[in-house]
Amino acid sequence: MASDEIFGVDRKRALIALVAAAVLGVGALALIGQATNLGGAVHAVAQANKAWFVGLLGGELVAYAGYTLGYRTIARACGGLLFPYWLTLRLVIASFGAYVLASSAGGLGVDYWALHHGGDGPHRAGRRVLAFNILEWGVLGGFATGAAVVELLRGGDAPLQMTVAWLVATPAATAAGLWTSAGRRGRRLASLPRDEPDPRGWLTRERLHWLASKARSGFADAIGALLFLRMLLARPIRYRGAPLGFAVYWLGDLFTLYAAVRALGGHIGGAALVLAYTTGYVVTSLPLPAGAAGFSEASTAYSLHAVGVPLGTALFAVLLYRIFTFWLPIAPALAVLPHVRALADRLPDTPREPNPPCRLELERAD
Repeated sequence: MASDEIFGVDRKRALIALVAAAVLGVGALALIGQATNLGGAVHAVAQANKAWFVGLLGGELVAYAGYTLGYRTIARACGGLLFPYWLTLRLVIASFGAYVLASSAGGLGVDYWALHHGGDGPHRAGRRVLAFNILEWGVLGGFATGAAVVELLRGGDAPLQMTVAWLVATPAATAAGLWTSAGRRGRRLASLPRDEPDPRGWLTRERLHWLASKARSGFADAIGALLFLRMLLARPIRYRGAPLGFAVYWLGDLFTLYAAVRALGGHIGGAALVLAYTTGYVVTSLPLPAGAAGFSEASTAYSLHAVGVPLGTALFAVLLYRIFTFWLPIAPALAVLPHVRALADRLPDTPREPNPPCRLELERAD
């Protein structure tokens, strides 16, 4: 690995990203602050219930534990790599650090890096990482849909548009995934092109064929990831750590945001919290630089305000939340970085899951 790179992210670019994150985050909060009573909000911060700070830290520790469990289960499922727990935790810390240094794609890049260095071929590793991301977001989408049902039945504070959106989005995405990956259709769509054209020139027929082949391979890997997930979820006892781990991860992160609101004297119901959090969190899934800094603060603050939290309280609650979930993870990530080369040397020796009950689709990938 080049000395001036961190998981493929240039160190200078990483430093610029951190500075940009600070500027964008403060700028977004300042702009939002123009629309609210900042004097009252600052007073609320000064009078914050510091006992809830323990909840902020505890929520993130629980989130890390859940993420590590889900990560390790996905990595080993169906004949995959059996990462030790301590190694998995360091990879998760590195993944969160890459997310901060680059974008949401940076964290996925670390996941792919670990699987590929451990011996998975490019398509096998890619499908596993995509499955990881699909299940992670699927669990959160399920939470949001359940919260939308609760809000609709009880006539809560959440806007009708927000409620209806999550009543439609998750079921529609689930139905589409199940349909495209079902039976022979799924196996056919997951098959890779037999030959990859040699790209020549820029606007040549060969280049267009190469681009089409790459697009077809990407689509095949996405369907392959769904097939892998179907195999994993069909064995809920053996691989229970995957959905359970991601559920714990989201609950821990949700509690962190809840603790931030409560620390500032705000009140919010569980269902409204889930809807506001999920709606605001969608922005962080976009491949924006610096972990979607600025955009995430703005979207989450306005989502909290939409479900009844005063804008000033929402503003500083998001600031507290981002300190614990965005800025504090930089320290452990930096502590892991000096050991990246040692991690890379250890990964090829990682054993695989013995006697896997499912492995056919991933073996066909490479």
